[in-house]
Amino acid sequence: MTAPFRLGLIGGGRMGRTHLRALEGSAQVTVVAVAEPFEAAAAQLREQGLAVYPTAEAMFGGAQLDGVLIGTNCLYHTPYAVKVMATGLPLFLEKPVAIDEEQLATLHAASLTTTSKTVVSFPLRVSKLCMTAKEILDTGVIGTVENIQMTNNVPFY
Repeated sequence: MTAPFRLGLIGGGRMGRTHLRALEGSAQVTVVAVAEPFEAAAAQLREQGLAVYPTAEAMFGGAQLDGVLIGTNCLYHTPYAVKVMATGLPLFLEKPVAIDEEQLATLHAASLTTTSKTVVSFPLRVSKLCMTAKEILDTGVIGTVENIQMTNNVPFY
């Protein structure tokens, strides 16, 4: 068996902790470091035995990483993605990847100068609700769908 993929996490708040729980016990991936500037959150992460750094740059310099996961507030997805792209490490980026056109242009420009492979998260597409809706649509039991209106009530906002 090969060694687990060593992942760095940027953001140890609610979404970051969600990712930590999801990866817990994985033989393929292990979170080895977290960049978390807020001391209260950092202290909780240290209690879990994680190496915690005050900045992403400190984590890049101090931890041996195979990839980085960004689990911060949406406002910070683009700025941190640009920093990860500058390292060339593979990137797992939460959505939205950008919150406005300026961020989108910045992210696009960074993507043209990096070798980083990037994956954007959308796990809700495999949620029970989404899969049930897809089954109903695929069977045709409700006929042809002409229009859809949706609200995405996720529990963490």
